[in-house]
Amino acid sequence: MTTNTTLFDGADPNSVRSFFDEMMALGVEGMMLSPGYSYDKAPDQKHFLGRARTRRLFRAILSNRKPTWRFNQSMLFLEFLMGKRDFRCTPWGMPTYSIFGWQKPCYLLQDGYAETFNELMTTTEWDNFGTESGNPKCANCMVHSGYEASGVDYTFGSLKGLFAAAKATLFTKNDDDEAYRMLNEPVRPVHSYNPLVQIEKPSNNLEETRA
Repeated sequence: MTTNTTLFDGADPNSVRSFFDEMMALGVEGMMLSPGYSYDKAPDQKHFLGRARTRRLFRAILSNRKPTWRFNQSMLFLEFLMGKRDFRCTPWGMPTYSIFGWQKPCYLLQDGYAETFNELMTTTEWDNFGTESGNPKCANCMVHSGYEASGVDYTFGSLKGLFAAAKATLFTKNDDDEAYRMLNEPVRPVHSYNPLVQIEKPSNNLEETRA
């Protein structure tokens, strides 16, 4: 049995760490984590995390971690969430198939379906997706569907990546005194004083939200 946890603005890192302890005590074999993604059709837009707050939250949660915690996902993706690595999105990394067909380009954007896998791969403009593309729909995304695939590709794409993944798997504690201090900070959701800034496209120069 595994768990899958999506975290949003206002999540208490201490509560999440306690949840990890409870899951391990119950005998859960592995845990998966991802930040919430501010897709257009979500009815509640104010609780999504910007990239800066995603990094800060996951740094507080995953630094100084206990050796008993077991995660069922790429360790390099977890380092990416903590702000320790910089990956480009791999939007074709986790294609989704249902009774409607192959969802394009990733299941979060809901841009329609292709009838065949070949159609999905050959007709989708892949360069239009991912944070680096300038697509405003992707500006705050750090979710597993694009970036965990990047971590896996990096792992098996070179000896350097394989060594990095082995190191991240064997040495999981990630000592970080500043992260300890973050755990003592009061939880203050950004939407309570400054709504998440959505990226517009007034020019060719796009930046991710600083929230």
